[in-house]
Amino acid sequence: MKQTSLLLLAGLWTGVLLSSGYTISAMMVGGWTEQNPQGSPKYLNLAHYAVSTQTQGRTVYDTVVNLTNVATQVVAGVNYNLTFTTAPTDCAIGQVQYSATQCLPAGPVNGKCTAIVYVVPWLNTTEVTSYTCSNASS
Repeated sequence: MKQTSLLLLAGLWTGVLLSSGYTISAMMVGGWTEQNPQGSPKYLNLAHYAVSTQTQGRTVYDTVVNLTNVATQVVAGVNYNLTFTTAPTDCAIGQVQYSATQCLPAGPVNGKCTAIVYVVPWLNTTEVTSYTCSNASS
């Protein structure tokens, strides 16, 4: 009797979850889930963080112009796969600290970039694990 009740309850919850819009891929640990780029200010903040780490071989910071795509992956923490366009600023690397509100675009869009940012909230760590850009015109 108990096993039958548990099976019925499990079946009922499966039906509720599937009919409420949840998908198997959205619940799957390790899979990428597409997000609305404007769905959370955190996504744009992470894109700005990623841009701020790109200093080698540069004299000025780039800044985020438009966040176009976001996907998340639950691992031992969360990976954020962010796609955005960038433009140069007037903020000189080594003279000022990057700020999204102070380092505004000072020229046309110069890149389309993808960054993967790994966040472990319980360890209070954020790390850019991948950052690639292509010319904005390509």
